[in-house]
Formats: sequence, C-alpha cells, structure tokens
Amino acid sequence: MVIVITFTAIGCSDTIETVTLPPGSRKDSVELFRKAFASPEECRSCHPDHFREWEQSMHAYAMKDPILFALDSVGQVRSAGRLGQFCVECHSPTAVSIDNIAHSGERTKLSGISAHGISCDVCHRLAPNQSTTSNSLKFILDSTRLGPIKDPLPNAYHRSEYDSRFEDNSEICRPCHDFRTPNNFPIERTFTEWKNSTFPGRLISCQTCHMKFYTGKAATNGPERERVHHHTMVGVDVPLTEFPGRDETIAEIAAMLTYSVQMDVIAPKTVQSQDSSISMQVVIQNILTGHNIPSGAIFERQMWLEIIAQDEKGDTLFASGMLDKNGDLLDYHSNEVRSGRVAEDKSLALYNGKAYRHGEETLFFWEADFVDNRTIPPFESRMNRFQIPVPKRGGAEVNVSVRLLFRALPPYLLRMLGHATLVEKVPIFTMETHQQTIIVQ
Repeated sequence: MVIVITFTAIGCSDTIETVTLPPGSRKDSVELFRKAFASPEECRSCHPDHFREWEQSMHAYAMKDPILFALDSVGQVRSAGRLGQFCVECHSPTAVSIDNIAHSGERTKLSGISAHGISCDVCHRLAPNQSTTSNSLKFILDSTRLGPIKDPLPNAYHRSEYDSRFEDNSEICRPCHDFRTPNNFPIERTFTEWKNSTFPGRLISCQTCHMKFYTGKAATNGPERERVHHHTMVGVDVPLTEFPGRDETIAEIAAMLTYSVQMDVIAPKTVQSQDSSISMQVVIQNILTGHNIPSGAIFERQMWLEIIAQDEKGDTLFASGMLDKNGDLLDYHSNEVRSGRVAEDKSLALYNGKAYRHGEETLFFWEADFVDNRTIPPFESRMNRFQIPVPKRGGAEVNVSVRLLFRALPPYLLRMLGHATLVEKVPIFTMETHQQTIIVQ
C-alpha cells in the first residue's frame, strides 16, 4: 500500500511548494511537523498576554471537551469507524499531522502539543489557499509565523510576516468554521453566512467581534500598538469542566449576546373585557450580527422566546418557552411531553437547526443529508404572533414578560451522551427583555 502525504511550505521567497513524500516516509513527515510546531508554553515567554488569553479560550479547551469525546465516540460506532478523523481535524489538527490518531478516543496517545487543541501555531502557521471542499489543513513548516502586524519586529525565534487573513477578512477562520460532513454535505456555514452578508464590504471580520483589539504590546519587547487582538476568542460555548477563566468567559458571552439582535414587541396598551384574546407580535431582527443567529453547531444551539402573561393576582393566563423538570423545552425532545405528563408547547418559538437523514431527524449532524435551518440570517427578521386570553372583568391587568433566551447545548443531548451531571453547567443567557402591562377595560 502506497501512502502519499502532502504538506505546504512557504519560504522567504513567498512561493508555495507542495512536497509529495515517497512511500514509507510518513515518519519523516511527522518529524518535520514535530520540529516545526511549538507548544503554547514556548510562545508564552514573548507573548504572555496572548498566552494568558488563549489558555482560557475554547480553542485551548478543544481537546478537553467531554462533549466532543462523547459525540465522536457515538459517531465512530454509528459509522463503523468511517467518521474517522473528522472531529479531531479541527479540534486538534496536530493530532492528525503529528500523532495520526484515528479519532478523539485515542487521545491518550496525544503528544503534549496536540493535547493543547487549537494551539498558537495552528492559526499562525495556517497556509493560504486552504481547500474549500475538505477539512484537511495545510501548514507552513519553515520558521515563519503569520499575523496581523504589518511592521513586526525581528526576533531570534521566528520570522514574522503580515497576512491580511488575520485582520481584514475572515478567511483564517473559514477552514474550521465552514465545513462539510464526510459525505460532502455542507453542515456548518458560519463563514459563508458572513461572506454573504454586508459585513465583508464594511470590513467587519470575525476578529472584529470575536477578537476585539486593544492598546498594548503584542510581544514583551515590542512597542505599544493601538490594535492588539484579544485571544480569548469568545463565541457562545462555555467550558463544562474546571477550566481557567470560566466565569470571565460566561460574563463576556452574556455581554456579547446582549448586543446580538433587536427584539420589538407589538401589543396594545388596552383591551376590552369582551375581547377573546390579546394579539401580540414579537419581532426579532438580526441587524447587529454578521452571520446567522444562532450559527455554527445550530443543531445543538437553542435560542427561544419565553412568554409569560399573568393577571394582577399572579395567575398565569399564557406561557410559552417554559422548561420541564429536566430543563428541556416542552417539545418532542422532552421526556415529560412524550410521556403525556406535560402538554406540548404548541406556541414555542425556537430558533436552531434540525438535521435529517433519509427523512428522519438525527441528533448527529455528520449523518445529515438535509437541514431544516430555522436561524435568522443577517439583516433579516422573524415575527411570532401569540394570542393571550383576556380576563373577563373590567379593571383587570395583564402583565406580560417577554425574554429572548439562549443556551449552547440542550439537556436532552447531554443526557443522551451520558453527561446528565453537566446540564447545570450550561448557562441560559438572556439576550433581550420586554415587560408591559395591558389594561382590561
């Protein structure tokens, strides 16, 4: 059997050379990667601030995530091993290039650098012209590190080179945030969503929001710069195990989600007691985010409306978006609903995605051949109408509370994966709120 391995190297001439290794030479290619890639600790001495930020990021958490391991394990079984390296190709690219592990279940075989997940060199060695049809990555293997600084200071450790992918566009993020399943079905489209929005034309990249810049030093011996990017790279995921900076990450996510969409509630100030119901509209506009919301792993995300209407005595007239005793929304994923103990929430307004395989919903997105995408693209809106019963007495009040809520993972999925104890670790974020009192005349 002949094994052909290719890698990309960029030298000082800025020309790209693709080397095809002869049969039996994988050991040599692994040694090239091993010598080229530095551990984050090696970068720490010159870039302590970036290291401190990165070590509490989800990039650093990528190969420590119990949900990754559980999903990958299920995937290997359901696919009879055909899922292969699909998950680890992005969660720890060096686990593929250096350690050649078959899947995350072999993580005990990881070298130190691969255990760090998406380490410094994964991004700063990422070669241009990555494939748009596969998850395999190309890296530069000389001493060059790419970055957003146009006038980097020379140093004894590595050559530095400006690359616009790190600043003016989102191309550096595309390989792992715009990918296809092993059967070539487009499944996570965050980069494409951004590219199809107005944000590229306005020079608003992924980094603008997820790597906000500040004034500081990029390196200990470097000058003070006005644009140094923050490396916590906050999205919407939260570490579910003990991990540095978890509380800070939650606070940053909460702040970011507060400025992600605009919610408008349209309801009358007064109604007549003879009216059968109050018609209320809730409009969610995605005018602040450069990709769909939610985005990414939309099959796991849940963004929903919680509506509670009570009379002046505190009696509930209408409720939607409530949780059962297990923390699940009241749809068909709720054990309480399926057992008939709790009624299904027919008014539930839930924004996420559903993956289907041969017409049946699957919880495992890599099996999908169809996606029901119920997210909100940039500069689009969604309107939901609710009918609230009217108390049959003049002078009554209807106190309405509307909240737009979000969480990254649903409890039913965590239980299915054997991680019920982690349900309480998943925070529910409040994105928008509205309170209103309607007078019954």
